[in-house]
Amino acid sequence: MPFLTYPLALLAAAALPALAAIYILRNRYRRREVSSLMLWQFAVLSREGGAKVNKLQLPLVFFLELLALALLVTAATGPRWQLPAHARPLVVILDDSASMLASQSSAGSLPAVSPRTKAAAALEDLLKSRKFLSIRLVLAGPKPRVLGSAVTTATEVREAIAQWTCQAPAAALDAAVALANDLGGAQSQLLVLTDHASPGSEFTGNRIQWWAFGATHPNLAFVNATRTTHGESDRVLLEVANYSASASASAAYRITSGSNLLRSATLTLEPRARQRLFLNLPAGTPAIEATLAADALAADNRVTLLPAVRKRIRVQNSLEDAVVRSHVDKALDSTGLRSSLSAAPEIILHNASATPAGTNAWGLRLLTDTTNLAAHTGPFIVDTAHPLARGLALDGVVWTAAAPGTNQFGLPIVTAGNTPLLSATEDALGRQQITLHLIPDRSTLTATPNWPILFWNLLTWRARETPGLVESNFRLGSEVAVRALTNSAQLKLPSGTTRTLTKSAEEFVLEPETTGLHTVSAGASTWQFTVNLLAPEESDLATAKAGKWGEWERPEETRREYSSVLWLFVLSALVVMVTHLFLVTHSKGRV
Repeated sequence: MPFLTYPLALLAAAALPALAAIYILRNRYRRREVSSLMLWQFAVLSREGGAKVNKLQLPLVFFLELLALALLVTAATGPRWQLPAHARPLVVILDDSASMLASQSSAGSLPAVSPRTKAAAALEDLLKSRKFLSIRLVLAGPKPRVLGSAVTTATEVREAIAQWTCQAPAAALDAAVALANDLGGAQSQLLVLTDHASPGSEFTGNRIQWWAFGATHPNLAFVNATRTTHGESDRVLLEVANYSASASASAAYRITSGSNLLRSATLTLEPRARQRLFLNLPAGTPAIEATLAADALAADNRVTLLPAVRKRIRVQNSLEDAVVRSHVDKALDSTGLRSSLSAAPEIILHNASATPAGTNAWGLRLLTDTTNLAAHTGPFIVDTAHPLARGLALDGVVWTAAAPGTNQFGLPIVTAGNTPLLSATEDALGRQQITLHLIPDRSTLTATPNWPILFWNLLTWRARETPGLVESNFRLGSEVAVRALTNSAQLKLPSGTTRTLTKSAEEFVLEPETTGLHTVSAGASTWQFTVNLLAPEESDLATAKAGKWGEWERPEETRREYSSVLWLFVLSALVVMVTHLFLVTHSKGRV
């Protein structure tokens, strides 16, 4: 409620120091010598006025008069008391993105304070000054989620926001506000705590306030980091960005592997510029760590990259035609995903119409029937969502295959008219059986990049279906899939805590919430992967703002939710004045 915003009340408050001045100041008299004081009946009255400041000797009536005036001044402000029955629920949307931890001290002796710290302090002050029916917290990460159940006290809120870690790569504030609306109902009041300005200057319904605590800082950050296979070695790509609006910056970086320093240098970047770094690592190089000098945001100054996963698929090429077999072998070798071993194959290439034996092998059936041939030049209908069709560009390709009437094998992936050219189906044992209709010597498909791409897709798809991870380095916010033969697995977080994973279909799917090294254990198998913050939007602190937007109540709503306590202050003032009158009258009677 507004306090001391009434001009008359402020004017009346001037009576308080005036009263004090009357009692404190004393009269100053000239010295007079007299023979006797026997005729001076009221000699004590000589100290009740004047302009001389003497030692304070304030009577009780002074404090009563001061209290009465203070009560009347307070009553003039129209004080109100919030009715417990009319208190509303509060839903707080907490920006959980990494930029909420950005901080940069303005002076060397002052500690840096992040927007998250400022927002938590502001929420604490709000809960001290106002009562709410209940309080709910919503974390606004890439996917908003409710933080615990409803609470009613500031202590419970303080315990709940300990989970507000601000490590998300983004904050879906719009979705979080929608969730808060559904969660709190029509009578709830919403509060957004963030480091960015509101999307608009007004909010419909007067139910939401937007508090921002951000500040603009220059920042250097890693925005991309990958480690991939390159023959028998690893290839590392790092990209550094300078998020400064006006000044160039020098970025000192170090790349280490354990105690070994691999590279150390300084980059000079123009404002808003980026620069890429490339590094070739010999086979067997363990995890590497790249770091930048400390600045406003620490989370984007460090990345860790584990060795790239090298899954090799055992392929048995049982195609009958030597020329066709040679074309296929070249395509398989170009992918770099084919194992040098062929025993216990995981993929069998054949010409038979029957499914190959073996409980673990997928089959690719190449049908080269020359009956009723037709050369297809498109347009081709491609199921681009299928793993085998990724990257295929068949414009201008001549694809010769048997004419319609050939038996179909599974779900078509590539068709020309009503002729299936590539199809796949899953058999009773869960193996994929792929059928390819093609006459290689009468087609141009084998002479285009689509040919190795097709086998790259096949081996990559098969690799994804084998136990373990397909990759070992992920961005924060990405989905990680781990295939395992067991029905249960354990995830060890960078903090050392352990979680039990729930299997979805044939794999465990998880979304890491923190950066660092993670370990998945399933039976006797163990896999590791790292998660890095690579979020340009969070590293760019030039858009951070501070301010408050929105209203919670209209004046007419405030009058209904608050009850006037003017009568209490007026009654108290009357009691004080009656007491004052009694003391003054009683003291005169005694004299």
